[in-house]
Amino acid sequence: MNSGQAARPLVDRALAANLSPQTLLFGRSTYTVKSLSVKYKMEYCRFLLAIVTVVVAGPCTTSGQDRDFENDAKYWKESAQTAIKNILSQQLNNNVAKNVILFMGDGMGVSTATAARILKGQLEGVAGEEAVLSWEEFPHVAMSKTYNVDRQVADSAGSATAYLCGTKANFGTLGVDASVRRGDCRAMGGNKHKVDSVARLADKGGKSVGVVTTTRLTHASPAGTYANSPERGWENDADMPDQAKRDGCKDIASQLIENGRNYKVLLGGGRRNFFDNAIDPEYPRDSNVRGRRRDGRNLVVEWGWGKEDFNSSYVWNKGQFDSIDPSTTDYLIGLFEPSHMQYVTDTDRAGEPTLTEMTDKAIRMLQKDDNGYFLFVEGGRIDHGHHKGRATRALTETLEMEKAVRRAMDLTSAQDTLIIVTADHSHTLTIGGYPMRGRPIIGLGQAYDGEDWAQDGLPFTTLNYANGPGFAIHGNGRRHDIRGVDVADKNYRQQAALPFPDESHGGEDVTIHARGPMAHLFHGVQDQSYIAHAIMYAACLGDTKQHCLQNEAMKKAQQRYGKSQTEEKEDFFDKENDFRVIVQDVPEVDAGSSSSEHHVPYTPGLPLPDEPALTTPPTHTTQGSLASTPYIFIPPSNEDDRRQAVFDLISQRVGGGWKKLVHCLPGTKLTKHMVHVVQKSYPSSTERTKKILSLWQQINSEDATIINLVTALDRCGRRRLAKYIDIHFTAGTL
Repeated sequence: MNSGQAARPLVDRALAANLSPQTLLFGRSTYTVKSLSVKYKMEYCRFLLAIVTVVVAGPCTTSGQDRDFENDAKYWKESAQTAIKNILSQQLNNNVAKNVILFMGDGMGVSTATAARILKGQLEGVAGEEAVLSWEEFPHVAMSKTYNVDRQVADSAGSATAYLCGTKANFGTLGVDASVRRGDCRAMGGNKHKVDSVARLADKGGKSVGVVTTTRLTHASPAGTYANSPERGWENDADMPDQAKRDGCKDIASQLIENGRNYKVLLGGGRRNFFDNAIDPEYPRDSNVRGRRRDGRNLVVEWGWGKEDFNSSYVWNKGQFDSIDPSTTDYLIGLFEPSHMQYVTDTDRAGEPTLTEMTDKAIRMLQKDDNGYFLFVEGGRIDHGHHKGRATRALTETLEMEKAVRRAMDLTSAQDTLIIVTADHSHTLTIGGYPMRGRPIIGLGQAYDGEDWAQDGLPFTTLNYANGPGFAIHGNGRRHDIRGVDVADKNYRQQAALPFPDESHGGEDVTIHARGPMAHLFHGVQDQSYIAHAIMYAACLGDTKQHCLQNEAMKKAQQRYGKSQTEEKEDFFDKENDFRVIVQDVPEVDAGSSSSEHHVPYTPGLPLPDEPALTTPPTHTTQGSLASTPYIFIPPSNEDDRRQAVFDLISQRVGGGWKKLVHCLPGTKLTKHMVHVVQKSYPSSTERTKKILSLWQQINSEDATIINLVTALDRCGRRRLAKYIDIHFTAGTL
């Protein structure tokens, strides 16, 4: 590679941000070539040579820097109106989630995602702030409270227990409830305090399961899919105290082989925890890199037991991985490093797949299962980059996960696959100062008035940490002077306010992004444990079968009427004019302006006990007409609550049409007289509905059951409403 080629990335970065060579390298343009060290003089010369090469070769196009359109208020108005239009056009997806993919960015807090978004844009040649990460295209967003039961700031084990098992737990514990303190094996009480993950529930429910990570497969986050342990550090038997073994606890690696025996895809690092004192195939001459087990077990061999009749493979390098045909492979385990996999910015001697490549392979293998699958994907080294105070590494790992999410979006359908992207906790990374738009996010910052230095007269970076190994105060009490330092280098440590050997986690809430079946369950601010329960509901895992029962009821209904669910909805949901109030031949009722039958306010339906809302409620209209927004009504099983829910439904559907409906209902003049009294006395549509139907039940000789109600509604011309209630009554949901 010649000098021009070597420096071409520098040229691209400079042209993308309209930077001079000095600004690109050092974040400011006040240095001269004479003041540079020999190292940077050479890099500067390579940059200039590359400029010449580019100019001679032909014109180079810059993009994304002319942002004059942002000065016009019209641009922001149109942008917002487009977003509103897109939101209003969204249809809620109430399908059962056949497949679930849970992406977890370890340590990917809000500041990390923001910085990664800006970096993505700058790498693409724009200012950066306007860029969009793949999961930011998802229609549904929520916030997750990440605290552990015993800690304000969570670790990855307690948080994994929350979002995978649905139970908040103590710091450092995996797959057990908060009755178990860290390291206390006896407190587990056998199986008493163990909790199953959504991965194990999916496995027990007949779905295929996969686990993909860039950390050790036995590390805290992936271990949450299969392990129950009071100590996240017990990754192999040599890590465990003898007393814990006597008390019946098992190391995490052995639990993967036992509890996760049926998992179809296992990809990550951690070779050392699966073998005894064996020579590592990748590092045969390194005596410090060997298997760490002391029980003589070869867990990879044990993983293959019972799979003799299937096409199963163990791989440990990229060449072997690439040779795997997902269409013919039934089981795959890949252990690509003795410990964690390499950072995406590093070059590994044996080669190993990226997170995107592993995600691709896993999905293609799992999607062969007609019963569906659950896949857990962790961008684990985001966290490690932060712990070392190296923001560039953390952000590039985030962008690799962003590519993996994009690949999953391309390979799946939102109609049957629920994709969730979240984090287990945050970090203390901050984006500070007042840098100009488009200034390199991994470069030097600016103060309020545009100065390139802080109050102490020294430059600073836009990204910093509240604590970590980047803390450095010299004997004179001053910060380290970073002039002449390549702050964009992957190994550069951002400065930190407090001295910590490793930068710590952050305790603020993290985001949850979701698309696909029942993705609208992810809404509001929720405890992290909510994530697992939302997955169980959407995919009907474990004993959470309500959603499937409701879908089965609709299937029975469409079989009965010979129509698809969509057609049934379209047939039921009346057009606007169907429910428009007609006042001819209706007895006059002086209800007053406050209780006008022609302007019935929208009243939300009764919330379903212990059940999340299923779809959007009807659109409000001042004329009592029904919009075409789908609204699936599944009332509760309790008889009183069920009757009240039916009342509410009728109130919403019929609205001002009650005058005509009551005029048609069977009964005596006394009935109609009392109904009119109720109409005048109770202006609220819902209250009026309850009273009217209650009177109908009490006065008429007919027993006002739901069946009789259906008959009366049908007789009075409300056939679609009658048919709808009849469908659910027949299907067993009324």
